[in-house]
This record gives sequence, C-alpha cells and structure tokens, in this order.
Amino acid sequence: ASRWFIYTLLILLRFYGAYYNSLPGYIHPDEFFQGGQELFFGCQQRQQQLHYLKKPTLDKVELSREEEHKHYESNKYVVDNIPWEFEPKNAIRSIVPPAFMTLLPLRVYSVLRSIITSSSNDGSIDCTSSVDNDAIVGQLSGSEILIIPRLFMTFLSMIFLDGCLWILVKYTTSAKDTTTNKKQSSRNSGPPIQVIVLASSWPILVMATRPFTNTLEAMVVSLLLLIVAMDHHHHHSISNKNSNNKISNQSTIPLWIGMICSIGLFARFTFAFFALPIVLLFLYNRWRASDNCWRNVGWNLFSLALSFLTTSLLFVTIDWYYYHYHSPGRDVDATICSDWSCRFVATASKYVVPWNAFRYNSKATNLAEHGLHPRITHALVNMPMMFGPLSLVGYFSCIETRKEYASSSAEACFRRVLCQSTIITGLVVLSCAPHQEPRFILPCIVPLVFLYGQRVVGMDNKQPNLKKRAILTTLWVVFNSILYLFFGWLHQGGLIPSLLHLPLPVNSQEASPEIVIYYKTYMPPTFLIRGRLLENMACNANDNDERRRVSGERGISLACDNPIIIDLQGSEVDDLLEVLHERLPCHHRNEQSVLLITPAPVMISLSEKNWREYKFLSVHGHRTHVSTEDWPVFNGTFRSFFDQLELVTYHVSCTAEV
Repeated sequence: ASRWFIYTLLILLRFYGAYYNSLPGYIHPDEFFQGGQELFFGCQQRQQQLHYLKKPTLDKVELSREEEHKHYESNKYVVDNIPWEFEPKNAIRSIVPPAFMTLLPLRVYSVLRSIITSSSNDGSIDCTSSVDNDAIVGQLSGSEILIIPRLFMTFLSMIFLDGCLWILVKYTTSAKDTTTNKKQSSRNSGPPIQVIVLASSWPILVMATRPFTNTLEAMVVSLLLLIVAMDHHHHHSISNKNSNNKISNQSTIPLWIGMICSIGLFARFTFAFFALPIVLLFLYNRWRASDNCWRNVGWNLFSLALSFLTTSLLFVTIDWYYYHYHSPGRDVDATICSDWSCRFVATASKYVVPWNAFRYNSKATNLAEHGLHPRITHALVNMPMMFGPLSLVGYFSCIETRKEYASSSAEACFRRVLCQSTIITGLVVLSCAPHQEPRFILPCIVPLVFLYGQRVVGMDNKQPNLKKRAILTTLWVVFNSILYLFFGWLHQGGLIPSLLHLPLPVNSQEASPEIVIYYKTYMPPTFLIRGRLLENMACNANDNDERRRVSGERGISLACDNPIIIDLQGSEVDDLLEVLHERLPCHHRNEQSVLLITPAPVMISLSEKNWREYKFLSVHGHRTHVSTEDWPVFNGTFRSFFDQLELVTYHVSCTAEV
C-alpha cells in the first residue's frame, strides 16, 4: 500500500509538472525546435517581413537580389520558425517524430474540443472554425500547443519507461525466486522498487514530460530491452521444460525488433549505438536456443532486416515528401521526371536522415558550432549530473561484476549483460564525439535503474541495514529534488512566461510593442505568442483572407505581423547596440515601440556602459530565472542576490538629449 501511495504521488507530480506554470524551466531549445512545436506552429517572421517589403508600390514592384541580401542580413537575428535541421538543404531530422509528439496529440485534442464545443453550442457561431480546413490553425493558443504535447509525452513515459521497467522486473523473475520469496512479495505488493526509483528521478519528472527526441529514443530503447529479455525468458523456460519446440510461436519477434530499430534510428541516429548490443544478444540467444543452428540465425536476421528496411522505406518516403515539397528545386525536378515515383527514385537518397545526421555529426568542424567538450564529459560530468548516486553505484559495481555473475543464474546473467552492454556501448561511442550534452545519455536511465535501482536506496536485500537504507534514500531524494527544482523551475524559468504574456504595453495610451529583443537568454519559441495573434484577428471576411495569406505554404504555421522577435542569444554588447540603432534610430523621429528582455544581472553590466542614447524602463519581471551563463552577482546580501533571479522586461526609448 505504501508503494502504491508513493508511486501515485510521483505520477501526479509528473503530470503536474507538464503544466508550464508549475515547471516553467527551459531545459534546451531542442525541446521546441526539434519537437515540432516551433516548426509547425511558429511564426514565419523572416518570410513575412520580406513579403511586406515586396508588396507593389508606385515605383517598385520587386526587390533586386542585392536588396534581398541586405534585407536578410539586417534580419539575421530575427527568430525564424524553421530550425536549420529541417531545412531541405540539411535534412538531418525526420519529420515523423515531431509530427508524432506534437501534431498527433494536438489534432486529437482539437477534434475532441470541437466535438465538446459543438455538443454544448448555444447557437453562437465560432468564426475561427471555418477559417481553414485544418482546425488547428485558427483554434489553438500558444499555451495549448505548449501543454498538450507535454501531457502526451507524460502519458507515453508511463507506458514505455515505467511500464517497460515494471514488466522487465516482474516478468524476468525466475520461477525459483518467485517461490522462495512468495511470502515476502505478498508483503511488498505494488510497484517494484526500481519503478519507484525511476519515477522519482529528475530526468523522468522533467525531461520525460517534454517533447525531446531523446525522450522518444529512451522509450524505444526500453521497449527493445523488454522484448529481447522476454524472448530470452521464453526460450529459457522452454529449455528447462525439455520441450522439443524450442522456437515455439516467437517467429514474429524479429519482425517487431526490426520495426522498432527503424523507429529508433529515425528518431535519433544515436539509437544505433544503444541498440547494437541488444540486437546482437538477441541473435546470440536465438542461436543458442536452436542448438547452435546457423540456418535459424540466418532466418531471424533476414526477418529482422526485412522488417527494418520496410519500415525505413516508409520513413524515407514520408521525409522525401516533406522535404521535396518544401525544397526550392522541386520545380526543376518536375521537368526531369513528371511522375512522382520517378522523382522519388531520383531524389530520395538525399533525404535518408539518419545517414545525413551521422555525416554531419562525424565532422568536428560542424560540432564546433554547437560547442566542443572533452571526451570524458559524459563519463565524469553528464552521468553524475543526470543520474547522481545511480551512476556512482554503477561505477563501483563494475568492480564486483565477476563476483555477481558467479552467484547469479543464467537468466539473471543474460539480463545483466544485456543492460550493461547497452549502457557501456552507448556511453563509449557517444564519448567519441567532441560535442556532449547531458540529454544524449538519457536512454541509459532504464537499464541503469534495472541494474542498480534497489542498491541506490539500500534495498537490495543483501544487507537489510535500516540506517544505511535511510541515508541512501535521503541522498537520492535530496539529489533529485535539487536538480528537479533547478532544471524544472529555475533554469531559464522566466523565458516561457515572458512570451506568453507578450505584448506588454507600457501604459494604456501606448500601443503594443513592435520589436521584442531577447538578450542573453535561450532561443525564444515564437509559437507561444499565437494567443495574441488569435485575439487580434476579428471575425470577418477580410480577416479570413488575411489568415489564409499569412498561413504560409506549409498550411499550418501562422506568420507574425507584430511583434517581431529578435534573438541576440549571447552576443556582445556592440551587437545589441547595433540592433537598437537599426530598429530604434534616435537621430530622427521614430514611433516604434521596443522591448528588451534580459536577465537582471545582465542589465547591471549594461547600466555600467552609461549609454546616453537610450533609457530603459522596467515594466515587468518574471521571477525564478537563472542563466548559467550570467549568474547573479553577490553584493554582500542574500536578498540582493535572490532579487537578481529574474528575467526583466524593459521598455527602450530614446533620451531627450538626442
């Protein structure tokens, strides 16, 4: 009963964190820019500005190539909704994972909301429902696009992370252990300790609720581990019964494994490094189960490869359709091949995204643009940061590996080798690349918890020391609580609320800001300002035409007329001044309204520059914001230190001196 109570609280905490006001922390831009929210629903700001610039006038109909180049140079800091990975010239990400994580739950939510709205309609007409054939375009706000995929990923994490680990622990328990511990297991009914440890870890409470492709990769690795472990358990049970039918009805398992491997590979190409030892151990197990028959291994390998290639062909076809449709050279291809099948054969090789991603990440010059790290960063920094005591227990357990193998059954040894090889292979291969981020090793969490989840809280039943158990459990809870609060609540925690509250008029007489500059923050996702766009569009025929015009050729993404969001990231102060001179020139009358959103410690350093041209008026602040690149300055009092944990919105205007 106590286990069920704890696990239920952890599940409720996970769903509670999916709401942005509960956990406003911003872990990494890839959450939005690779998860599909910005790609499908972001604002096409650069294209829209060029569109307005090309509108026919009295003396000029179109821009020259030099003028277009100048325009793009002047807007190089403007946030665009199309991430570089999804540009047709790069094509290193499959469109299927973001569509699955973002579009699918939003479409289901939109349909359900339409059904509920129509059933309770009081006779009023909702003009937004007839604006476009795609109901999502005109009906969902930025907060809905933010929350619904998070709830969907939270639900998936329960199935493919918690559920797979639960079955892995319960299903692979040997019959002998079940008989001898029957009385003890009845007292400890409920979720296994490993599942509670997994559910209480901060990566699950925070990262598993966000539409990261790393989360999807971890789910597929967990499912693959479970299938191979169950297959081994099945053959081990048959061999113990001395059955002649050792293969039984498991002929479909290679087909499932091939399909799952294809899904994982197109989610992230790094999935191959985690899946390789799992697939090899599966084939080895089938070889041993068939009395060392190589013919049986060949048949399993053929079935696996056939399923893998068939599923991969489906992924390539979908990606080809997406990238080819949005490629600038598609009209040229149409002149060569009029039939779509001919164009597919001629151009599909350019859109095999796992191969494109591998080629890109194999070059250090490309990775240098994202930051280079020492090769030992994963092992010495990221593993302790992600898994804390769990990684330390894993490192120390490597010393006792031989002793544990000697005292374990054959099935327990197979499960241990399966999980350990997955962790080691993935960690070693990923460490070969000089760009190493903590989320890259998220797929290690389920095999780590399966191996050392009981030991990390002192419940491995080897030494039932209550004092030791209390100390280890407290250490685990404290570590995950600190990281949960930091990454889920504090880290870049003011950025998402600042976007959802845009625009902010300085007073009742002034119009909404036209330019919003983010400085020394993570990249702001523009889809969060969709609520303002929908509110400002009145329900009339003219607005219907306007919505169709700004919807773009993708048919989903709305363009933004106002405000224009500029992302300076970690640029120098001179770059900020250059943008202000361009957007808010003070040498002549300018009625544009400009907001600057930056962490409080950054404004302290900016105030020391003593700019005479501009004055900054604080109009709003979002507490609980920490930027690891710009830590608060300790001035002797903790109050002033904590006051700097804020993302502040400043209204920028010209001084009277100019």
